[in-house]
Amino acid sequence: MPYLLLALLAYPVAEVIAMVLVAKAIGTGWLVAWLVLAAVAGFTMLRHHKLAVGMSLLGDLRSGRLTPHSLFWVARYYIAAVLLLLPGVIGDVIALLMLLPWGRDKVAQVPQETVLEGEYREIDPRVGPGRRLEGRD
Repeated sequence: MPYLLLALLAYPVAEVIAMVLVAKAIGTGWLVAWLVLAAVAGFTMLRHHKLAVGMSLLGDLRSGRLTPHSLFWVARYYIAAVLLLLPGVIGDVIALLMLLPWGRDKVAQVPQETVLEGEYREIDPRVGPGRRLEGRD
């Protein structure tokens, strides 16, 4: 428990130190522009992607792929949006790393069957749409 309190106190201090170092490296104006753009991106993510994320969860539920990993995919999306919304360079880097598409395709694969059921008919590509094949009625 004391480590959690220490981490909660150390994070804002680390953010301030990182912002000062980045401001010295690239300039204060660029840092402010970065922070404003990151906040706008975070707000936009929270506002406009609720439906898309909900539909992704619904699709996973319907296909039988709803796993803790798919729930974590949604949670990390919202955590990344909140981290982008908060001012700070470290939080922005963590948010961008969380948005990378690592691991989703490997876990959420649905086993494919090798047999395709259904009816079909053979079509000769050399015959036009108005003509019939020879010898067939």
